[in-house]
Amino acid sequence: MPEYRVALVATEGIFQGLAKQNMLFHSCIAELIDNAIAAQRPDTKFRIDAIFVPGAADATTFDLYLADNCKGMDLKILSKALQLGESATTESRLNEHGFGLKNALATLSGGNGPWKIWSKMANGTTVVSVEGPFRPEMIIRDDDTFPQDDFLPQDISTLVKVSPKVTFLQTVQGRGAPTEDFVRLRDWLIEHLGVLYRGYLEQNSETLDTSGETLDTSGVIVVSINTIRRQVPPVQVPLGDKKIEYIEVTVGGKLWTLEYHYGTLDEVKRDKLIRGSKAKYYYQGNQATQGIDIRLGKRTIAARQFETIWKSEDGKQQLNRHNNFNDFVGELLIPELPRGMLSTINNKTDFNLDDPDWMQIFTRLNDFRPQRNIREKTELELRKKWIAMLKATNPEDVIVDDRSIWPTGTRIDIYRRTPENKIIIYELKVGTGTPIHLYQLKMYWDGLVITTKEQPKEAILLVEDFNNDLEEMANMMNQCPPPDNTKPYNFKIERHRDKNL
Repeated sequence: MPEYRVALVATEGIFQGLAKQNMLFHSCIAELIDNAIAAQRPDTKFRIDAIFVPGAADATTFDLYLADNCKGMDLKILSKALQLGESATTESRLNEHGFGLKNALATLSGGNGPWKIWSKMANGTTVVSVEGPFRPEMIIRDDDTFPQDDFLPQDISTLVKVSPKVTFLQTVQGRGAPTEDFVRLRDWLIEHLGVLYRGYLEQNSETLDTSGETLDTSGVIVVSINTIRRQVPPVQVPLGDKKIEYIEVTVGGKLWTLEYHYGTLDEVKRDKLIRGSKAKYYYQGNQATQGIDIRLGKRTIAARQFETIWKSEDGKQQLNRHNNFNDFVGELLIPELPRGMLSTINNKTDFNLDDPDWMQIFTRLNDFRPQRNIREKTELELRKKWIAMLKATNPEDVIVDDRSIWPTGTRIDIYRRTPENKIIIYELKVGTGTPIHLYQLKMYWDGLVITTKEQPKEAILLVEDFNNDLEEMANMMNQCPPPDNTKPYNFKIERHRDKNL
């Protein structure tokens, strides 16, 4: 039987197909940022600038520049980076598959459209460049120069330019009608990048600043509209009543310790998460955003994971999302494993479920199942613990959690009366204290005075944390006239940790 050899060629159709994998704008940007961080110089913090230049072509597109100050590329490295399925370097797990650069540029350009890359080695002077669309044969120049636009940073090793559609940029949004306001779209992108790269942007225990005293970051990411720049902050999971479990697993023949952080959504932290503003995409207290993030090394590789991990109690099917889990959030921290371990899918938007090591980790996580109505259960546990502590140290006091007031039968969290008839009332909450929590205490106080003719001595709000504004609010409330000209209000705020809770 005759045999025929067929040479497989990466045609333009392959790259057009790459652009049809439902990647979102922020996932494409992340692929380019991954490449930059993978090439970070060992003696220099990375700086990555993503720059929007609206209206440079027409109203439906904009110019996007992504610049970094990392190692850069020469002719050999750039040639390798252009090869489909080939990584420019093999040192970093951020260069895992060899599809990221090609996937991102083909998608950002609207289906293998125009783009351009300039690069030079960090200590070199020769600027190499290449222009898209991707073709079976690409031409690289080694005598180019970087653009000199005012909005570009001075210290550039690699610069990428592409012109996406505004409609594609809108894929950074969550709920709501699509907006064409670049400022608002930038805010969405900053939130995504803050979640994906919080491990790099937060203070790093392995890195000290020049004084050797203060923890430093691995680098900086900035998103700009022309010359109006805004730095990306590390966006942490807004956890209240955080619990930590240490999980040991064997991966690649070596024992590794994973940290699993979980707890209750802290809405106060969430509402100030992005440089003092509310998170709009993640941690929304709904079915879509319940679950945990998974961080591998410093890179968050998956967010809002739930049904992929946990199974039903009988173990026969995946656990479905439900409104009863809306307050459940967490984060799995996996150490920086060698390249090739715990693999992800080609565009790094999810983990590779064909990897048995992921299944091993998920099996261990099933030992710590999400709690339904975790906020209510956690606050109930806090009340029971505080009552037990109070009774142990004050056995003569009357301490109950079923004291009702007002015609509605509203229950005080904890009611305490000493043998001297001094009454102390408590409100216990998970997470950060809010104004409504103080007003709940006021409702309890007024209810005792008006409906039962009892006079509290003090009312204490026990929360995980509180800010100066809330403390000032309590002080101002203490100056308000009490009902029926009774004794003055006496509201206090205390932290769980100060009571060993």
